Amino acid sequence: MKKTAWTAVTALSFLLAACGGGGGGGDSSAAAQTTGATQSSKGSGSSGGNSTQTPVATPTTAPTKDAAAIALYAPAGAAAAPAVATTGDIVNDSFAYINARRAELNLGALGYVSAVGVAAANHARYMQAAGAIGHYETAGQPYFSGVKPADRVAAAGYTTNSTGEIAAGYGGGFLNSTQAIEALFDAPFHRSIFLFDTTSVGIGQVPTTDPTQYATLVADFVDYVAATPDNRLIAYPYDGQTNVKPSWIANESPNPMARVPQYIMKSVGYPVTLNASGNGAFSDVRFAITDASGNAVPCEESDNSNNDDSTRLALCVPYAPLAANSKYFVTVTGSLTNTSITTPTAFSVSWSFTTGAALAATTKAQGRSRLPMVLE
Repeated sequence: MKKTAWTAVTALSFLLAACGGGGGGGDSSAAAQTTGATQSSKGSGSSGGNSTQTPVATPTTAPTKDAAAIALYAPAGAAAAPAVATTGDIVNDSFAYINARRAELNLGALGYVSAVGVAAANHARYMQAAGAIGHYETAGQPYFSGVKPADRVAAAGYTTNSTGEIAAGYGGGFLNSTQAIEALFDAPFHRSIFLFDTTSVGIGQVPTTDPTQYATLVADFVDYVAATPDNRLIAYPYDGQTNVKPSWIANESPNPMARVPQYIMKSVGYPVTLNASGNGAFSDVRFAITDASGNAVPCEESDNSNNDDSTRLALCVPYAPLAANSKYFVTVTGSLTNTSITTPTAFSVSWSFTTGAALAATTKAQGRSRLPMVLE
């Protein structure tokens, strides 16, 4: 299954879905929030991810671009995004988390659309009842509200030129109000959805305390408006970033380690990603990650030339966790095409980031009777 779900009026290219939200639930019913959901089946791993996608309308005017000068998009940095003051409200805190990540990358804040939150909450309820996390629904099943994300957004009364979706589920309830949205952002295919040029979002969630039932979160990104120039690439971790997580559990669906399955569900290095805008497509991509001593950090590379799930995305996941409190340097070379860059144009971009402390193990035992986290 594709990682995101996107629909649009006219074709631009296959777009990734994202989540956002505001408003909040917390009772046993589905809360209408700023998130959108999808559906995937139960699994035995600790988490996973996936979303479906559809094209976006091509803008009538495009930002100023210079195909000869492909470069990194300048981030605003951590000062632009103070730490999220969590309230315990999963929807509001997820919405704040999304906009905090966008702010430090110098991307516009997303607005909240209540009707889209209703569509997301409806799908979150469907997923919990079905015992599966994913993007599609089957007519006649409990809480059915539309086959695809776009169908559900339309059924909730909202008209948009694009609809994108991500979803998560965790048996017995999320550990805290931002666990799900943070896990989705850490997962490289899903991260791409957060960083695309949508302008609004809706979020929904359904809680539970039953370890054999999923707590569910859904986020639907809507309203594509071209903003990031065709010749700018968004790096994450971004240039100069500190306190980067050294490691990540490779539990995403689809999984960036699919070609090296021995690393699936294992602790690996934190994913390094490079996102293009619009119709961006990469080719001949090479990642070079080194530590402060110049030692190479081997990693599993993926882009749209070798993986259909890497729409507008180039990524590399180190095979081993990075060292804590250490500086790393990244150089990525390759070629890019985009709406205004009609022939493959070579680029080379470089940046650095510094890791933080090693991650602590989760305090909530999975247990044989607890459903694993699933990211779709």
